[in-house]
Amino acid sequence: MDLLALQSSVFLFTTAFQLLFHQVKSVTPPIYNDQVLPSYGTITTSVNGSVMRATLNNPPINLYDYRLSADLLSLVRYLENRTDIKVVILCSANPDYFIAHYDIHLIDIKSPPPPPTNTTEVGLALLATRTKLATLPIIFIAEISGRASGAGNELIVQSDMRFAGPNTKLSQLEIGFGLLPGAGGLQFLVKLIGRARAFEYILSGNPVDARTAEAIGWVNKAYASRRELHDGVQSLAQRIATFPKAALAATKERINFDKPSERSLNGDNDIFNALSSAAEAQKRADRYLKLSDNQIGNQFELNLTEDLEELGK
Repeated sequence: MDLLALQSSVFLFTTAFQLLFHQVKSVTPPIYNDQVLPSYGTITTSVNGSVMRATLNNPPINLYDYRLSADLLSLVRYLENRTDIKVVILCSANPDYFIAHYDIHLIDIKSPPPPPTNTTEVGLALLATRTKLATLPIIFIAEISGRASGAGNELIVQSDMRFAGPNTKLSQLEIGFGLLPGAGGLQFLVKLIGRARAFEYILSGNPVDARTAEAIGWVNKAYASRRELHDGVQSLAQRIATFPKAALAATKERINFDKPSERSLNGDNDIFNALSSAAEAQKRADRYLKLSDNQIGNQFELNLTEDLEELGK
């Protein structure tokens, strides 16, 4: 075979492989992309130039329930078509809660959420949102006030940057329910704070305040007041937004090159699902719902991470 024929054969083979690879990738569309999700009004947005501020408001404790789950997925899907947006700030209207945690009714077999909630779909929406946070060519910044535990912290650690106000409390409290972090918290915390500290905080369920979180790398910076937090994050976002979007997106992609793999993340979720159906996890979920007066934001809820041992009594 002469050189020209060889080059032609290589070109044809490469082209065919690329076409096949594209076809294989395209047969598995992102979750829910063919569905119109309902809007529950738990997120309000405002735009200043190329910066969007998305404010979470799902009273009384910003629970990660079917409403917030659907609205967060709707938001990131909407952002896929907003080529003008370069930075999104995720913040909360509730000074005591960024996102409290996952709705425990979603894992409680005796006390599931009322119809039409589909617990499987809520979980899939959470995972789809997680993936889009990492892959969208937009910079996501978490502006944290109040408590963020479980799924709330998982959203935070998978944002591109995190900044904390003075009353911040962060934790992965799943251990108290007989579970492990199943939506990315485990893998991303190891990356952020190291293996030994991940063991410490995930196995104890202990909360971390803003200053400690800053010191160990859980957040970028701790601020002394909510006003300083708001202004500092807004100023950073506006500065980032002055730069070309293609450069921002390329930098994000390369920084995320060694992020936890989807295989590892999905493995955590599979184990979470298996553990959640065990008798011990169900007993603890039932006790939590009783002690929290059904997740209304009572004193037990406010001190939940400090009083996790109560769930085993």
